[in-house]
Amino acid sequence: MSKKLQTRDRLLDAAFMEVYIHGYNAASTTKILKDTKIPKGSMYHLFASKKDLVLAVIKERIFPKMDIYFDFTYSEKKSVYKVIEDTYIKMSKNEILITNGCPLHKLIVEMSNVDKEFEEILNMYYLKFISNLDTLLKIGVEIKEFKNFDTQELSKFIISATWGALSISPTLSSKEEFINNYKIILDLIKTKIA
Repeated sequence: MSKKLQTRDRLLDAAFMEVYIHGYNAASTTKILKDTKIPKGSMYHLFASKKDLVLAVIKERIFPKMDIYFDFTYSEKKSVYKVIEDTYIKMSKNEILITNGCPLHKLIVEMSNVDKEFEEILNMYYLKFISNLDTLLKIGVEIKEFKNFDTQELSKFIISATWGALSISPTLSSKEEFINNYKIILDLIKTKIA
């Protein structure tokens, strides 16, 4: 990997953590540069602005992490219900996610009313989660694991409820609290089992 790509990766990693913990507006490029020991000129050679840096973080760090957190990929080796349950179990084991919440949700709340470019890209991914879960639930209906129901509405509710469970302040958040919340979601899904 070239030095330029290594520098870019270090900036993206540091910026991800800074934005994740403090939000876009409070994120400090000075702290990012100090943490990475990268000169300011090098950062601005790679990214025209803080906004460009954070948009790259969203596309190259947050979206891939979100695909891991919210993995609703169907596997014929598991029931649809088990795929959803395993997704929540995997989320509950991610301490940084439980402590700090969903990075995508945090940015949507902070930036959607402020910047149209942020709003469009962040909403696109939110809708992708709903679509992925909707597709999984539809498979469950098709294979007769579930009764027929409005899979899209339930998908919207599940994603919103999950983000709500992850949006509790860090002082009130805990793994146990998240597990209690997702078990309620799983109980709701059980009511759809045929």
